[in-house]
Amino acid sequence: MKIIKIGIIGDYNPSSVTQVATDKALQDAALTLGIQVKSQWIPTESLLEPDNVKFLEQFDGVWGAPGDVRVLEGTIRGIQFAREHNIPYIGTCAGFQYAILEFARNVLNIKDATSAEFEPNAQSLVLTSLTCEIAGKHMIVNIQPNTIAHLLYSNSTTIEEHFCHFGINPAYRSVIEKAGLKITGFDQNNEPRIFELSNHKFFLASLFVPQTSSTPKQPHSLIKGFLLASLEA
Repeated sequence: MKIIKIGIIGDYNPSSVTQVATDKALQDAALTLGIQVKSQWIPTESLLEPDNVKFLEQFDGVWGAPGDVRVLEGTIRGIQFAREHNIPYIGTCAGFQYAILEFARNVLNIKDATSAEFEPNAQSLVLTSLTCEIAGKHMIVNIQPNTIAHLLYSNSTTIEEHFCHFGINPAYRSVIEKAGLKITGFDQNNEPRIFELSNHKFFLASLFVPQTSSTPKQPHSLIKGFLLASLEA
């Protein structure tokens, strides 16, 4: 049986429903694919030093986990490494948000890009509060055609559970998309819910948390797609 290794960037909290669901969802998808997945949580502090981030080379895929992190800079360094080294990446909830910050800082050169969650009065708020309250809600997501997300879902809509309060600041959306990060899933108000990165083996993130709806009989399509990309890495 093929074995693949997945590194999960995040500070594990056993009381976090979404983090516990992350490990389970990987196993659900692995069972369906007939492979074995060994997952390892990687504390954000451990990635703070530039040389330490090379640790991620050993993994077939990297997951940007949901939940709070202790060291934002470590998280961003880890996501940057996966992006620049073409390692398959999936981000969910916070893993979506931090991937946006990494892209803004290192591709768009907005070095002080941050989130209103951390610094509400900062100058470069690339992430701001969502226009509607979505935490704990199941909501429709509309998926763009001719995208990886559409290929994986085989559908133009899905219903997903959300936990986040922050998303892409509309003021930055155009420049982000022009730089190669494609918004491929939207809510009913046309706010971004899924993005994909062009010219990468697999780099996809969702503001919602697909792992909470995964089951052994029906593993989530995005997670299966991530594992298939990691299998081919």
